[in-house]
Amino acid sequence: MDVGMVHAIEAAESEYLCSRVESLSRVSGNPFGARVFFNGAFPCFQVKATPSPMFNRIYGDNTGNPQSLLSLLKESAEYSTVTPLIGKASTLEQYAFAGAERLERLRGWTHLQLACSIEDVILKPLSFDIEEATSNSLPEFAAVHASGFHTTPEHRQLSQASFAGLMSNDRLKIYVLKADGQVVAGALMYLASNGIAYLGTAATQKNARGLGYHGALISHRIEQAKKHGSLVIAATALPGSQSRRNLQRAGLVISHVQALYRLADG
Repeated sequence: MDVGMVHAIEAAESEYLCSRVESLSRVSGNPFGARVFFNGAFPCFQVKATPSPMFNRIYGDNTGNPQSLLSLLKESAEYSTVTPLIGKASTLEQYAFAGAERLERLRGWTHLQLACSIEDVILKPLSFDIEEATSNSLPEFAAVHASGFHTTPEHRQLSQASFAGLMSNDRLKIYVLKADGQVVAGALMYLASNGIAYLGTAATQKNARGLGYHGALISHRIEQAKKHGSLVIAATALPGSQSRRNLQRAGLVISHVQALYRLADG
């Protein structure tokens, strides 16, 4: 495991997620209660309006300075905050310790982190209509995303607001794929400050799956990353997912495993 690359990938993902929370915090009146703060040099964030582990994370040094990490997890426990631990699949067990406190792994939130040099990607010719999202097409993408990720009605406004706020962020690109003039799939890409192009969330309309749209969005984002001068492509996927297989077909290889943990009850 390349430790330097591992930390670079984690930093790129954290920067990407921070940008989504910051976009929520800029909504007039901050109705979602979004906040980005720091634990030393580590950015942390929370969104009061949702318990999603995507938007409520505490980062820190769980071995060198666990007390700071634990204090923040305790202070923000009402927001269901979690912390990511990284390593190999065999080392990320159901329970882990930070100092004297026991942490419990969240079910369904153990992901593979994949990456490769921009020079090692494998691109396939594109034959789909893919473009950057506009203010007109963004609501369609948000609807496809909400359907694909089973976003509850009360959280759909939050999800769309996070995307809308990113339209003015030069580092964040939202792409939509159209069929017969309608958005049927879409995906995000974040151009991190460390040279990594992080392939963020992607979604395809349920009745449009299996047609190669996800793979096409991977290739398109990689092509765009090259144009922007990125050095590395990185992404996250569940171990048994089609997303993982599509990313590996594009040349990405598994770097490490990330699991999310919370303070164990009692």
